[in-house]
Amino acid sequence: MKKFFLLFAIFFIWMGAQAQESKKVAGDLTSYAKEDTTRGWKHFGITSLSFGQTSLQNWAAGGDNTVSGEFVFNTSLNYLDDKFFWDNNLLLEYGLLYSSTSDWQKASDKLSLTSIGGRKISKTWSVSALLKFYTQLTNGYNYPDRDHYISSFMAPGYLDIALGFTYKPNPKYSLFLSPVSERAIFVVSDSLSNIGAFGVDAGKKTKFETGAYLLANTTQALSSNLSLISTVDLFTPYTKDFGNIDVNWDLLLNYKINKLLTASLNTTLRYYDKEIKRVQFKEIVGLGLTYQF
Repeated sequence: MKKFFLLFAIFFIWMGAQAQESKKVAGDLTSYAKEDTTRGWKHFGITSLSFGQTSLQNWAAGGDNTVSGEFVFNTSLNYLDDKFFWDNNLLLEYGLLYSSTSDWQKASDKLSLTSIGGRKISKTWSVSALLKFYTQLTNGYNYPDRDHYISSFMAPGYLDIALGFTYKPNPKYSLFLSPVSERAIFVVSDSLSNIGAFGVDAGKKTKFETGAYLLANTTQALSSNLSLISTVDLFTPYTKDFGNIDVNWDLLLNYKINKLLTASLNTTLRYYDKEIKRVQFKEIVGLGLTYQF
């Protein structure tokens, strides 16, 4: 777990350094951030379709012909007035990989909905509540085995409900802290439930945990062509496992080559010991079409 605390510390040191910058850079995300002080509803989003391809013929070093594609839809709908705020985010991600030896297989699959609302108690702090839902869309397999799925829609599914405080030092950053949160873990698949997958008791389809929760987010332009969306959430239960932290860190970097063409880096660092007792890491580098709205 030490590596998680180190990564988390680096992330917040970097956040703090960026927060001190008074100079605003040009770009779509910067424009969005400037408008965040206005009252009422604001909408922002990114959708992208990226591709990758490798072709080999009579290649002495060996290898495999591959084609990959990923679709990402990330949108936010936020409300702000003198006393109240309400931030909502929907993230949909799905990717496929084809190789001449293993056919099509899933490379990424995520559905996440986050909603935070609260009332201001100072210029930067608010009393707030959070609801977050996370799952996948289709069955997952331990390839090359395609007969027995190891995950599916709502197996697992996670629902977090939390009460706490939100800190917003400027429009680009937010931090939610909760000493009182409830996590529900769902495993609706009979076959996975029967073996007690994802931490539920064998034969059960839900498990509830009370614990502490943290969510940090930044959305900003790093330069005129480079934009960043990064979200970190941490949870630890108030049980004998207290201090064993569930970690999920999503990062999306988009470099705008021209009006539609974009190079992107999409990573997820994840540690949920109820899923697997090892660090999970996913990285997808793509070139494709991106539209900001």
